[in-house]
Amino acid sequence: MKAIGIDLGTTNSVAAYCEPGSKSPPRVLGTSAGESFTPSVVGARRSPREANGWEVLVGRAAANYAPRAPEETVFSIKRLMGRDFADPQVGKLRGRFGYRVVAGPGEDPRAHVELAGELWSPARISSRILEQIRLEAARDLGEVRQAVITVPAYFHEGQRAATREAGEAAGLLVKKIIDEPTAAAVAFGVEARPGEHHRLLVYDLGGGTFDISILQLVKDEEGHNHFEVLEIEGDAWLGGDDFDLSIVEKIIATVAGQTGEDPAVDRRFLLLAKEHAEKAKKALSQSEVTEIVIPAAYRSKSNLVVDVELGLERAELEQAIRPLVERSMALVQKALERQNLSREDISDVLLVGGSTLVPLVYRTVESFFGAGRVRRSLNPMECVALGASLLAASLRGVECPSCGTLNPESAERCGRPGCGASLASARAVSEGLSVGEPTAMSLGIAAVEGEQADVFVPIIPKGTPYPLLEPLHQSFEPTGRRIRVPIYEGDDPVASRNKEQGVVEYELPEDCDLSSRVEVSFNYDRNRELTVTVRVPGTDFYKQETLRRDRPRSGATAAPSQPEGEEESWQEELEGILEFAHQFLSAYGEFMEDIQKSKLVRDLEKARGLLTATGTENDGRRVIRVIQTTVFNCGLATELFLADRATDGAQPEVARQINQAASLVRQALQQGARDLAAEQARLLKALVAQTLEARAGIEAIGDKADYGGLLRALGRSGR
Repeated sequence: MKAIGIDLGTTNSVAAYCEPGSKSPPRVLGTSAGESFTPSVVGARRSPREANGWEVLVGRAAANYAPRAPEETVFSIKRLMGRDFADPQVGKLRGRFGYRVVAGPGEDPRAHVELAGELWSPARISSRILEQIRLEAARDLGEVRQAVITVPAYFHEGQRAATREAGEAAGLLVKKIIDEPTAAAVAFGVEARPGEHHRLLVYDLGGGTFDISILQLVKDEEGHNHFEVLEIEGDAWLGGDDFDLSIVEKIIATVAGQTGEDPAVDRRFLLLAKEHAEKAKKALSQSEVTEIVIPAAYRSKSNLVVDVELGLERAELEQAIRPLVERSMALVQKALERQNLSREDISDVLLVGGSTLVPLVYRTVESFFGAGRVRRSLNPMECVALGASLLAASLRGVECPSCGTLNPESAERCGRPGCGASLASARAVSEGLSVGEPTAMSLGIAAVEGEQADVFVPIIPKGTPYPLLEPLHQSFEPTGRRIRVPIYEGDDPVASRNKEQGVVEYELPEDCDLSSRVEVSFNYDRNRELTVTVRVPGTDFYKQETLRRDRPRSGATAAPSQPEGEEESWQEELEGILEFAHQFLSAYGEFMEDIQKSKLVRDLEKARGLLTATGTENDGRRVIRVIQTTVFNCGLATELFLADRATDGAQPEVARQINQAASLVRQALQQGARDLAAEQARLLKALVAQTLEARAGIEAIGDKADYGGLLRALGRSGR
């Protein structure tokens, strides 16, 4: 069965194919539109022929139809992949798009988009792009059912899982998810000669993301390439889209000056402005001056039709984007320093991504490293897909770590009779090519260290090769039978500033001595799925859970189940949480964001419906968890609620300090100064954490911290 490589890009996507066992170079697969890429665009238009009244358009067809239906045209979906609607970065993006970015249905926290009268997850949008690529490839190759798909090196696990989900929904067996810079390096390896050693730095500036990877390449005497990724750095919010935005803002300012209105509220205008901004950027890569002409770009409130005719010089664009390019070079320097390398230690610099064609970008990179080290023989728009196709052609399966049997990539356990070992730590086997990959960010837990709450304690450090040969772990002494382990991915020392991957909750059985140490282990498989194991050494207690971020995580902050014999009926518990949530809304609603408040109101309506209708226990308990999650994730409103709870029974001086800090937060919020309120809330949060820790009797745990302590304390201070 044919396997292809796919570069699933923010702006455009490219597919390539390499014949297994052939000495012929890989080739880019063309589209039926005669192009070497598929625009990463999905749109919809009214059609009486379709059952739901809509025809979904993909690729070039969607891009061409976009001006007629900007609100039904989805582009740059890669920037929303695997992200929650509450993510502050998603909030920043919503104003840039002509289509609507909305909260997911029910308890689904992920950002969704509105298209053709429905809510679509970003993974579903991406699956249509991948399906189009698969069908186009089949015209050339026959049936295609397997692929290696590339992602930015700095994608977190939720984004990788969403990409895998999109591939599977498109009818593909995803043999591997590989980092884009690594794929580009694999393509470069074709040019290396036997016996050569290279230390590569890949500067990958795409439409929506920026990645740096430093790799070691060795080609042995048999002509086999061996890659080891030494360092990964990047910025998930830096790319060609941001270059385009600087031109879009100039177009907006021009129209605003003519009309006295803000044209950015017009979705059609925004789409046209972005389309012409991208064209202008490309034109300025070839010439010093270009003209932006958009007939009938905007219709004012007074019915004035405004044409855009704007001259733009390369120097103007370079002045606008220089801070972005300098930001990218600061990350290059950071990556080198972490490996104790100088620029002279890099033998080859690969420029990857369409945005590296911008003159200021490649001039800056050449100035830093020296023009002689910057390799420009690879097409920056195609090399990622070409490298992915080389890997797709070379993969032969995974090797059982127990018996050495070769198994298909999709297998979870060894198929050899009498073995059946788990393939979680299995090594991918490639013919003539090997790639050693590390984690881009640390994986760890939220902790309480001494007087500091919300501390991030890594368990799998950044740069750890995977799959892990054996799990990495931390052990601690519990302070109660209910344990809650919140898991984060990132590099920030403050846990909540990193990306939450999920929460593992459990209750120790009565026969477990609370003086026994509890061990929490993390393991990464070849697909970078995380398995969390909790056990008490010397006992039969053992819990294991695999965190999959490509599905809605309804239990991310769920409360542990009640001890046996104490459980109230789900209807009683739901009535209680309804009363509690209404009290919370009444007391703290004015301090909530509009999005938070509408989400909570919607959750309460669903809860009331379950009580009046024939709801099931599973539905009821799920809604209870959702409401708990919402209340305890309402930012400053939640901080004020916890502050009020913490003063109950506190020492007079402690209560006075908390009340004073809470009063300052309230005053700032009532004056509309949310930034000042957030700053004041830091002191409030520290006071509350110390008070609740003391009340719960939390002690230092193990060598590091009590990583469940603060949240357990908050749980004991609930309704």
